[in-house]
Amino acid sequence: MEEIITFLANGLANGAIGHYVSKGLREIDSELPLLLQNETDVKKLHDIIRSKSVENEVKQLALDLNYSPTTSHHTENVINFSGGTNNGVIATNVEFKTSKKSIKVEAPLGSIASSLQHKNYVKYLIDRYHEFKKAEVGSGNMNYAIFYTSIKRKFGAKWDMVPLTKFDELAKFVQTRIDGTVLGRKRRSKGSKSYSSYDEYLQKHSY
Repeated sequence: MEEIITFLANGLANGAIGHYVSKGLREIDSELPLLLQNETDVKKLHDIIRSKSVENEVKQLALDLNYSPTTSHHTENVINFSGGTNNGVIATNVEFKTSKKSIKVEAPLGSIASSLQHKNYVKYLIDRYHEFKKAEVGSGNMNYAIFYTSIKRKFGAKWDMVPLTKFDELAKFVQTRIDGTVLGRKRRSKGSKSYSSYDEYLQKHSY
């Protein structure tokens, strides 16, 4: 299932077929396209899809888009794709090969995504918010896409495409949202921290 999720997520990033993948996912669950564009943890995506009870529908969509699992050790983590005018492979490093040219999607210089430390810290905060919010509303009522939309509305870009110059502002925005959850407010009233600072995070993970 995680290979299928990777296949669909990479398909979304490909301008040639992204529209069709997005449409198919949206017909299954309106939250899915945004989640696959923003969530980098494939295991977490699988858990969310399982909680929504739409695994079979997602698998069928992948099959409709000519998904086929690879077994060769030479192409580990590479997913075959053929459809429309695109033929080739989609790999986990988001490289798309067509009959005309190869397009490699790289993080724009100066974006959050271009700095591993900054990207991982922001993702850590986002995951922390989702954890606290899920404790508040329950798994069945959790909508992960809402917060990603809030970030995009606030900063005008997908969370990892926000300029590095706005890193502090973005981190503060997410931290404030964590503090505003029921669990966050309870922890603050007890003097307990709800998240690590950027420096603490770097030290903890030995960057």
